[in-house]
Amino acid sequence: MVNKQVGIVVFTAVEVVTLVVWLIFALEASDALFSILAVLVLIGGLTLEHLITYNVIHKRSLFDFRGLPVGQKAVVSLIETGIWVVWLVIARQDIAGGFEHIIAAVVLFGLLIIEHTISDNVFTGRKLFERLADKRTIGFSIVEAAGAAIWLVLIDVDLAILGVIVLAIASFLEHNLAVNLALREDPQQLR
Repeated sequence: MVNKQVGIVVFTAVEVVTLVVWLIFALEASDALFSILAVLVLIGGLTLEHLITYNVIHKRSLFDFRGLPVGQKAVVSLIETGIWVVWLVIARQDIAGGFEHIIAAVVLFGLLIIEHTISDNVFTGRKLFERLADKRTIGFSIVEAAGAAIWLVLIDVDLAILGVIVLAIASFLEHNLAVNLALREDPQQLR
């Protein structure tokens, strides 16, 4: 078992590296194969992040993946992958007179509420789709969506390093809130 904050730093790093590599591949994609590679990076990295998160919440060794709900967390990762792809597609369209980043952030926020709720279902031993929207996920969904929006804007103005720092801070805050929510759930459900 590892300290909760250390665990959160580890899975935050996994998520941030995953998102950065995915975005680099996605923005540089010159053909369908490169786009597919970008999505595969996102699926793999998010699945790893979700499994480590599960272990932090359940006070397990970070990289002990035996007996974890891998299938359920993979489904959550596929859902989250779709959300990030939709976010980027919206942000990169020239459809709203320069407000694409804002529209994309609002869509990301709404979809993250659903993803975070489904993810919390798995963390707390519920059925995968038992709850689809939990108001307790609104706060950290806002933090993540805002961090992502600022990250992309900073990339667009050639401040990518600062953007990654903002993304990392927002992700760390979001992960602390998400873990604390899961730990407040009924301890009988945490198994």
